[in-house]
Amino acid sequence: MLTVPALLLGAPGAALAAESGAAPVLDTATLSPVAEVLNYNGATTTAYTPSSTTGTNGWFTGDEVTLRLSATDDDAVASFRVTVGSDPAVEVPAVRNGARGTADYVIRGDRNSTVRYSAVDAAGNASAAKTITVKIDTKPPVAAWPGVANGKVPHSALASSITPTRTDPTPGSGGAAVRDMWVDGTWTYPLPLDPATLSVGGHTWAVNLGDSAGNGAKYTLTFQITTSVGDLRALVQRYVAAGKVSSPNGDRLLALLAEADGGGDAQSALTRFGRLAGEVVPEGYMRDSLVKDAAYLVEELRGVKHPDIATGVTVSEGQGMARAPFRVPTEPVRNEKPKFKILLFGPKPGAFRHEHIPLTMSVIQDMGRANNFDVDVYDYLSPDVSVPNPFESIERLSRYDAIVGVSSVGNDTFSTARPSGADPNVKVNEQAVLKQYINNGGGFVALHGATDSMHQWDWYKGLAGGEFDNHGSNGGGIQNTCGACNIGELVTEDRTNPATRQFPETLKIVDELYNWTFLPREKVHVLQTLNESTYVGSIGAGAGRIEGADHPISWCQNYDGGRSFTQALLHNWENTLDPLFQKNILEGVRWAAGQTEANCVTHDELRKLVAAGAADGSVGADLASGLNQALGASYDAYRVKDYADALAQAKTFRHLVDANLHGPGHATLRERADELVSWMKVLDDKGAGLRFTSQPKSRTVGAGEDAVFSAPAEGRNVAYQWQVRSPGSAEWTDVTGQTSFAIVVTAAPELSGTEYRVRVSDPTGELFSRSASLKVSGR
Repeated sequence: MLTVPALLLGAPGAALAAESGAAPVLDTATLSPVAEVLNYNGATTTAYTPSSTTGTNGWFTGDEVTLRLSATDDDAVASFRVTVGSDPAVEVPAVRNGARGTADYVIRGDRNSTVRYSAVDAAGNASAAKTITVKIDTKPPVAAWPGVANGKVPHSALASSITPTRTDPTPGSGGAAVRDMWVDGTWTYPLPLDPATLSVGGHTWAVNLGDSAGNGAKYTLTFQITTSVGDLRALVQRYVAAGKVSSPNGDRLLALLAEADGGGDAQSALTRFGRLAGEVVPEGYMRDSLVKDAAYLVEELRGVKHPDIATGVTVSEGQGMARAPFRVPTEPVRNEKPKFKILLFGPKPGAFRHEHIPLTMSVIQDMGRANNFDVDVYDYLSPDVSVPNPFESIERLSRYDAIVGVSSVGNDTFSTARPSGADPNVKVNEQAVLKQYINNGGGFVALHGATDSMHQWDWYKGLAGGEFDNHGSNGGGIQNTCGACNIGELVTEDRTNPATRQFPETLKIVDELYNWTFLPREKVHVLQTLNESTYVGSIGAGAGRIEGADHPISWCQNYDGGRSFTQALLHNWENTLDPLFQKNILEGVRWAAGQTEANCVTHDELRKLVAAGAADGSVGADLASGLNQALGASYDAYRVKDYADALAQAKTFRHLVDANLHGPGHATLRERADELVSWMKVLDDKGAGLRFTSQPKSRTVGAGEDAVFSAPAEGRNVAYQWQVRSPGSAEWTDVTGQTSFAIVVTAAPELSGTEYRVRVSDPTGELFSRSASLKVSGR
């Protein structure tokens, strides 16, 4: 009968006589549970390093992680020695199967620990130790409102005083970030909450927090806005300081509050305060806060009891960030009868590498398969599917109808002396090749970090249309692989372009929001902008050095013989998978490849066309002067968003072109002149020009009574200046300090017949209201 040694049957036993004294060969341990889809988790200079953990960024979000150990030995593996962090070493018996031994060791509890492990054979020989990092975070971040005492918030409290704190329990992944916010059940951008925007009474304020592991929780504060004469006084002073209420009107309101506080008839003073505030404070929350608070205080003086609100904080399940899927480009896309061919390229080794690159390249490859165009890839982290350096010669680059820089960051993206792949002793000028390609009519698409490239090459910066300067910051829990993402509003300015017509006029986005070293609008045809008021000052986030009222983020242009399309969003992987942005990328690629038509004209392009005509003599000097004058006037009006004048001047330019420049040699100039008019008309149709929403009305009051004249206007940063004209005078004079939409005049007999009007202005110009007269009764 054959005797089988016990060690070969998977049971413990003594060392075999054949033991050589050599240590076991230790395998690299693995961790479980394992997620079904790999998570993007960075890259080295030679390979991607995806993660299979259940959370994001290499974190597990369950309480138990199993360390799976294995090793082989010429005799048998007896055990594994495991040390978790600074804990004592633990001997874990091996399950033996011949010369191979395995074991599982369960690690529990939140931690970020280095685990050291080795294998030991039956003779006591130990392998060299290996290490693995185990990161467990099961607890979501925590929100608290230390500035809200007993659930009560004074109406005049500053937003900064009640902003919630955000912390992640230790040990944890950190990065607590506000991913969503609701006020009274309505979603809003996560900006500090100004109590003045709310009415007196009960409210809810909820925040959804996420951490860097993907945990999330929703915290809801129920609180009560309270008010007093002191709150009203502080609010009036704030509105005056902000320029929303004129100083004279503010003084009148404060005088009534002093009367209410001074022991007189408080009900009467507050009633008159509310009436006056309703006439001299701008419509909206400022007016409401004063008028309704005054009414509330009058009710209290009359004995009306206002119920207290049950306050406190509740916690519910929240939504942490999702795991960014890991995908890499595959073999080149080849169709049977392709319509066109494009190239995708990324950064060079050593340059900053954006996390979205492999997924974006993969998605564009999907587009090629679905829309019948071929796709090549040139990227050092995808060597098996990459083509040889396409920028080595114009012959290679000319194979493509368009090239797409997928966050092709770096000042070495295009070299003037790159060693040739065929002969390293031969240097190639990639910059010259790219420029020739565009000059010959090639198309270029810049995605996100492609604007953060070639900072020393002005021609390339013109091609990209914008030069990256900086971006904002946030907690790592805002979005996987986009820890600097902000939540903001995207405004689609021109929806006539095939790449943007699918977007709503405004859209909430989460992305890394770039700021520029120069204003793109000066050179490009802007398609989309950011509304900075929706994210500058966001809770827990920074916006970087911002652009201000005009923040382009996507554009197109006809550039130096070719076509250029830029979408500076798309760091966020979820946007790459969003059908809105996929259509945006697809149509941008198709236009750049010359497959579709789109209006991408710019004033700068027309200036260059006129200059070229003047240089070759086809445009006379006098005509060139007239064209440049109209074009300059249109551009100046466009820059300050006076689109009506920009359109009128564009029509003048087109008329001069059509009347004087005939024949095929000027076909492009005529076409672009038409496009300029169409573009300005789109903007003018959307624009809200400076206008009065109501006109002042004449008043008849008794001597000593107040007369209020008001004329609110719409526009951009509207400024007011009231003027007065005495009876029998032809001259209008400014009234010192009266710089809001309303003026209050205390009637006196000598003022009867006096007229009042207001001058309003914004960057587009100025308007005067109709005049209104004051009649003092008894005169």
